[in-house]
Amino acid sequence: MNYNPSEKEITFINNALNKFNDEKVGPDNHELLNIVEYDENKNVIGGILGGTYWGWMHIDILWVDIKFRKKRIGSRLLKAAEEEARKRGCHSVHVDTMSWQAPEFYKKNGYKIISELNDIPKGNKKYHLIKELNIL
Repeated sequence: MNYNPSEKEITFINNALNKFNDEKVGPDNHELLNIVEYDENKNVIGGILGGTYWGWMHIDILWVDIKFRKKRIGSRLLKAAEEEARKRGCHSVHVDTMSWQAPEFYKKNGYKIISELNDIPKGNKKYHLIKELNIL
C-alpha cells in the first residue's frame, strides 16, 4: 500500500469513481456556489463556499469575521446561496457543523439535524443538517 499517492493516482481514482457514478445515476453536474461579502473598504468579511449537484446544495464553509457577527451577514449569505440553489433546480441543502460552531444558527434558519457524531473531538459533536427548499 502507498500512503502517499501522487496527484496522478488521486486523479485516476477520482475519475474512476466519477465514471462509475455516471454509469449508475448520470452525471452530478456539480457547480461551485461561492459568495463573498465585503466591508465598505472591500475587505472580505464573510463568505459561503459550496456547490450544487444531483438536486442538492452542499455548504462546505460559511464564515463571518467575528467583528461582523450578529449583523445578519451569515443569514444573508445563506439566503443568497439558497436562492441560487433554487434557480439551479435544487430541492434541498445539506451541511455539517460542529457543536462549537453554528448548529443553532442553522436551526434558526430552518435546518433540521438528521445525525450527530459524538466525541469528535472528545466532548464535542458533529451535526449533519438538511433543509428542503421550495423550488421556484
